[in-house]
Amino acid sequence: MNYYTGTGDDGKTSLAGRRVSKTDKTIKALGDLDELLAFIGDANSKIKQKSVKTLLKTIEKNIYKISAQVSGYAGVVKKSKTLAITDADMSYLEGSIALYSRKLKYLSKFVYPDGSPAGTALNICRTVARRAERSLLGAGISDKLIMKYMNRMSSLFFVMFRFVNKSDGYVEELL
Repeated sequence: MNYYTGTGDDGKTSLAGRRVSKTDKTIKALGDLDELLAFIGDANSKIKQKSVKTLLKTIEKNIYKISAQVSGYAGVVKKSKTLAITDADMSYLEGSIALYSRKLKYLSKFVYPDGSPAGTALNICRTVARRAERSLLGAGISDKLIMKYMNRMSSLFFVMFRFVNKSDGYVEELL
């Protein structure tokens, strides 16, 4: 099996049935989502807390849904509702933020981005999620639920960063 087609050698790729430049803003946004998935996989390989690992798997699935919607793929799948971010996805994300937040001290200062390997990996996910959010906006993605999900997801990464650090015995250093 070949793992390449050679069709992108000219600097173009397929997007929703048409050929576009690899520098297209939508391709950039999809690349940022792909990079976020890679960083989540890296973080998950370092995390010990089962509840966090499970939550990250759910987030990965939802990022694939977002990628399908952004790429236009969701529109060609018969059951495209399964490839859409839903209000239930949002409720789960926001509920998770509330759950982990309750286990942390209130922050009134900036926290240094240091910590355990798992914690700092989650903080990297937070920053990549923010970049992906900006790329989606730059590509003209206007789906309010996608944008809301992206915004909350980066907040969740911050809360998980702090929670995992605490669970791993790392004492936060505040600025």
